[in-house]
Amino acid sequence: MKQIFVDQNLELHQHIILDESQAHHLFDVLRIEKKETVRVIGSNASFLAHPEKRPYLYLFNQITTEQVMHHTTLCVALIKQDKFEWMLQKACELGVTRIVPFVSRNCVVRLDPQREQKKLERWSKIILNACQQCNRNDLVEITPIQKIETLKDFQNEMNLVAYEKTSTSEHLAKYLHANPKSITVCIGPEGGFEDFEIDHLLDDHFMPCSLGNNILRAETAACYVLSAIEYQHHVKEED
Repeated sequence: MKQIFVDQNLELHQHIILDESQAHHLFDVLRIEKKETVRVIGSNASFLAHPEKRPYLYLFNQITTEQVMHHTTLCVALIKQDKFEWMLQKACELGVTRIVPFVSRNCVVRLDPQREQKKLERWSKIILNACQQCNRNDLVEITPIQKIETLKDFQNEMNLVAYEKTSTSEHLAKYLHANPKSITVCIGPEGGFEDFEIDHLLDDHFMPCSLGNNILRAETAACYVLSAIEYQHHVKEED
């Protein structure tokens, strides 16, 4: 079923007006027909709706959406624009809950405050479209760009950093066997973390984990981690 997110409180039997970008997505991109049903996820509730004359929708039935049972935060260093935006889309498809972009010493991308705000707006649109297209019933959060020192503010029940250059690194799979309800994983930039950055994260109680023998690109590592987490949750749900 096709769906959209709207940033407003909704009520049963309400006629809502979509903004231009939402109307374009629903009527032009998804090409919804007048007799079709669309799922509308608002700030307070979810509904089934019928399209009326563009840009109107009529909410005719309130529905209960499945609640997310686990929380995954992905802290990912800034990488080149095309790769970062591709990663955002795939992360949404693979079940991430929150994305925390950050800068580190080896990041090839640096943003001034003015460009940062524009980037955040663009990234939010990419996330919105990705969540709508993959039929998620929740909208992925993206935070302002952080520094290494502030990543501790986004910790969960389990907190990992992908880093293989230490004898204490266990493979990601071993950590996931504990089946944490919430997890934060940090992925470094294309040039990797500097030693002092890893020391800082370890001091903040992030645990080093290995992603295997192969060297992965940053965007590949993000997808690897999220896929492994989703797989482990599905395995536990079936047990």
